[in-house]
Amino acid sequence: MIQTTTLRGVERALGISRQTVVSWIKKIQQLPELKESLDLPRADDILELDELWSFVRIKTQKRWLWIALCRHTRQVIAFAIGDRSEKTCCRLWNKIPNEFKQRNL
Repeated sequence: MIQTTTLRGVERALGISRQTVVSWIKKIQQLPELKESLDLPRADDILELDELWSFVRIKTQKRWLWIALCRHTRQVIAFAIGDRSEKTCCRLWNKIPNEFKQRNL
């Protein structure tokens, strides 16, 4: 399911101006890909996989954030947003760079 949000909706929800939202979007577009900004894994690195949830408007609309953290550097290695299913967990696993997977198997 794809859900779209308007700038006006973000403006109302966060209580900020549309110009601020637009400037955030421009900054995000300039950021490198997550994989390009990661430190190289070390032989003793350990990945921690965790999940947390929040809701959108009402508590029955739960969204889960799954993250993979490097224990040593505390960098977010990968993330996925979805439900609490095996499918979302697999999406997270597939986003983890192979260099980190090989060290943690």
